[in-house]
Amino acid sequence: MKDMQSTGKVKALFLLMRPSQWVKNIILFLPLFFAQEIGALDRLQNVALLFAGFCMLTSGVYVFNDLMDAAEDRLHPAKRFRPIAARKVSPVEAVGFMLLLYGISAVCFNFIHTSSNLIWLLAGGYILLNLAYTLYLKQVQIIDVMIVACGFIIRLEAGATAGDIELSHWLIIMTFILSLFLAFAKRRDDLLNFMETGQVSRKNITGYTIDYLNVVLSFLSSIIAVTYILYTLSPEVTARSSEYLYVTIPFVLAGIMRYLQIILVEKSNCNPTDILLQDRTLQLTVAGWFVVFALLIY
Repeated sequence: MKDMQSTGKVKALFLLMRPSQWVKNIILFLPLFFAQEIGALDRLQNVALLFAGFCMLTSGVYVFNDLMDAAEDRLHPAKRFRPIAARKVSPVEAVGFMLLLYGISAVCFNFIHTSSNLIWLLAGGYILLNLAYTLYLKQVQIIDVMIVACGFIIRLEAGATAGDIELSHWLIIMTFILSLFLAFAKRRDDLLNFMETGQVSRKNITGYTIDYLNVVLSFLSSIIAVTYILYTLSPEVTARSSEYLYVTIPFVLAGIMRYLQIILVEKSNCNPTDILLQDRTLQLTVAGWFVVFALLIY
């Protein structure tokens, strides 16, 4: 019986970390990839340690978020199964586990070979930003998605610092706009849940409408497409990598159109992470873009 309880507790703690969300931290490798330095083993090792550290760091942030939102999560059809909301992990256990995750992330950061202290500042800034987000800023419409997008820019800057890469303004712009797009898509998912169940899983969700979010998503998807096209045709980019980057444009357009088809036509779950992990067409589109892009620049 004790063994079964221990196994259940370990499983609950593992789920509390939200390992499916670690895929977002792949963005840490983008500076190396786009700078054509992915084969530099010393830099790759640094970013790999950063990835491990950020997975623990972001998991710690998720624990704090779940701890603060436990009461609201119990009203959500899916979130009510989260370990803290389901009372499988007590608040005291959650706090201790969160501190442990932060400690492990600090150990990973400590082994990164860089003369800059920027990684520590970025990690601390990420925690503070998400504390402010969880405690108040997520209740403010539009500002909440801006905060989410800033979190991805922090990751991007950390990856560039660990890999000793000068960050391109193109990469920053595209990452920020894409992050906004995905964050607004998540808000649309929350709003649909509210309309179907009447349960408010996010206090500021009533400040949005489906029509407004559809317009925003269409607007941002257009900006993403135009920005990527300009990026592939930019003289500074083509001179550094390949003049044939424009052949990857169809993959980006197909990915955007497929995502919009999923949420607007099929009216499926809008959670970006879930869609990427479940939709085979989108997976093939992303994989195709990666393969062709990598062949062109490497």
